Amino acid sequence: MKTLTVFKYIGFGMLGAGFLFLVIWGVMALWNCLIPDVFNGPVLSYWQTFGLFFLSKILLTGIAPHARQDKRSKKEWRSKFRDKFAPHAEEATEV
Repeated sequence: MKTLTVFKYIGFGMLGAGFLFLVIWGVMALWNCLIPDVFNGPVLSYWQTFGLFFLSKILLTGIAPHARQDKRSKKEWRSKFRDKFAPHAEEATEV
């Protein structure tokens, strides 16, 4: 039973690596089709695209995992949202 769990994690790891490879290849293909023609930019290799992809990930989302700053649950947020905007929704349906 334990070996099946190990094989499952290895399989998911391989699928994840394959998906990452395809995403980076897709970004490279889009870049090389659009940027050189439109903006006279450079043609990128796979490893340059890999670096650009992860640099943009770091700059746009950060390195640390996303921890919620406030500890409210989604249900509390939804109920607060509904309480705040319920009168506005009723007015819109009456018109």
